[in-house]
Amino acid sequence: MPVQTSQRYAAARRIAVIAGIASSIGVYERILNDSAAQIERLVAPPAYVALPSDRDATVAVSHRRGLIGASLAGITSAAKAETIPSASTALVRGDVVKLNNGLDFPKASFGLQIYDDSTAQKLTETAISVGYRNFFASVLARNQRGFAKGFQASGVPRKDVFICGTVLSNRARGFESAYQLTKKGCDENLRDLSVGGITYVDMIMLDYPGPDCDSIRGQWKAFEEMLAAGTAKSLAVSNFDSAQLDCLLADKAATVPTVNQLPISVSYGDIEAVEENKKRGVVVQAWAPLGGSTGGIAGNVKKVCEEIGKPYGKSWAQVALRWLVEKDVTFSTQTRSSSHFVEDLNVFDFSLSADDMAKIATARAEKSSFPFR
Repeated sequence: MPVQTSQRYAAARRIAVIAGIASSIGVYERILNDSAAQIERLVAPPAYVALPSDRDATVAVSHRRGLIGASLAGITSAAKAETIPSASTALVRGDVVKLNNGLDFPKASFGLQIYDDSTAQKLTETAISVGYRNFFASVLARNQRGFAKGFQASGVPRKDVFICGTVLSNRARGFESAYQLTKKGCDENLRDLSVGGITYVDMIMLDYPGPDCDSIRGQWKAFEEMLAAGTAKSLAVSNFDSAQLDCLLADKAATVPTVNQLPISVSYGDIEAVEENKKRGVVVQAWAPLGGSTGGIAGNVKKVCEEIGKPYGKSWAQVALRWLVEKDVTFSTQTRSSSHFVEDLNVFDFSLSADDMAKIATARAEKSSFPFR
């Protein structure tokens, strides 16, 4: 264990003892887990590293009233997953939104991050057990095989799970080069997912747009072929701005993307982009919805979310996710903690008032520069 992580672990334990909650190991384990989860997410052309998900170890059990299994121990590692909560009927899948092609898309998704296949398998089994039915299995995480095995081990019927694969082909320049690299990526998704008996994906997503319109159209041609072959049920994009979307939509015969995955949270991102996508019939899915690789959640915004959550018996994270839902944004979260799996899914049994939304809007406009204040 790195020295810094070890020190954080020890400090968290002392805090827990002082607070009289030392017996709740999940409280201080969540610092260890989230601090250790510095997950890499590549961008083009440079790479960047996803930061911890900015969940505060001082969140009290009282903020978790209404959670199923609020006392579940955190998973210190996937290999030690000892207690996996069972899904409640109310929690399975959560709310859904209908995509522009008629498919039901669960608003809450579990996004696998960079870890080995064994970890991916165990976390997938945990997520399915607590009720997740939407999975973002990016090639960037390099563990689609582990995900596929986790799905297969769950025994859940294929028709009940929404699976999104991705292709990274943004560095190919020109129509033909982009087409060939994207086509290769489509084949690789099917190859790796097949180890779990998965023969098609519900969605295939471009991780990033190509460098110009011609390249983007080449990427899309490969996706259109996958859709026509029946090995993908819908097509999606990630990190596309309005102009890049319009590269595709200029061709009236092109399939309209169903989803655009963007970095949006309660304190980060251009919420106006949601409206621009909506005008084009595209649903936005937030990546890093709890801060993560975008620098965390601003301290003043988190404080407002904590106060708003108290009457509802919800944590700041649940309020932050609910804010996205109120803004017509779906989300993909990541965690290694069994209690957080449940927490992130349990945001569809309450709504934020107009006053709540106004308070968050004010805090968002005045957000502090340091996220952990």
